[in-house]
Amino acid sequence: MGKIMMSGIKIRSAVLFIVYYLANMASVNAACVTPQCIETGNWRIGIAVGAGVKSNPLVGGDAIPLIVLPDIAYYGDNIYLDNAEVGYQWQQNDTYALDAFISINSEKAFFTFWHPSNVFLSSQSVLSEIGPSNDAPFNSRQISIDQVSSRRWAVDAGIRLHKRSNHAEWQFTLKTDVSNVHNGQQFDVAYRYRWQLADWHFTIAPTLSWKSSKLIDYYYGIDEQDNVFNAQYYHAQGGWQPSLALSASKAINPRWQWLMRSSVTLLHSGMTDSPLVAKKTIGTVFLGIGYVF
Repeated sequence: MGKIMMSGIKIRSAVLFIVYYLANMASVNAACVTPQCIETGNWRIGIAVGAGVKSNPLVGGDAIPLIVLPDIAYYGDNIYLDNAEVGYQWQQNDTYALDAFISINSEKAFFTFWHPSNVFLSSQSVLSEIGPSNDAPFNSRQISIDQVSSRRWAVDAGIRLHKRSNHAEWQFTLKTDVSNVHNGQQFDVAYRYRWQLADWHFTIAPTLSWKSSKLIDYYYGIDEQDNVFNAQYYHAQGGWQPSLALSASKAINPRWQWLMRSSVTLLHSGMTDSPLVAKKTIGTVFLGIGYVF
């Protein structure tokens, strides 16, 4: 995104601290990490204030500052809103759950600051510790995001199966583009384990995501729509991306908590070989204090 003036940074930081937490946080209350912790028919509204950053793997892409992060959720008998996702629960009990949902695809987040994934901090993820930068050495093939055409927002529809036990949960998610932007798909297998040590609550969440070639090529491929030479064209390929997230929280009182969250995602070669991508990892870290209204 190139160099920006300090005033621009401050404005975008103010926007981002509102945007990132809404897309990703859903667990300001770390002792309550699943939707059933919200009483049916009630809203959960929270906010976290602190310091954090989300790295940007794109050439010329600015890191995303995290300062103030909101969390908004509502679960009715079947219909729910969880930050950037709206869905319907077909089945819900202590052991299994099945959801159908619509959400905004997160890949656009690296191309624009105005994206829910840069505002909401999902309860399904733990804020990630910044991984090693793994900057690709500069070469003539590298292309800045300032040189490519604008990538469009995409909306996904999907289904998610939950398998729960006392302290753990498996999630299997399949989603596809329904906005006719990239016509690609994504499949996630996620595991979350929760435990308590003294007054601290911890969650560890490994995830393995498969992203199709159509999805990856639309956002990270280079072709005639971009302002580059033909020799720089690149057809991005789909692949698997593992990630690991870790979170910790400690209650100060029934409404206030200390929060520490981090995660790192390893990008597959079909994406990192693109002239548009400079890093092999995406990392996020946030340290702060949360309040539940």
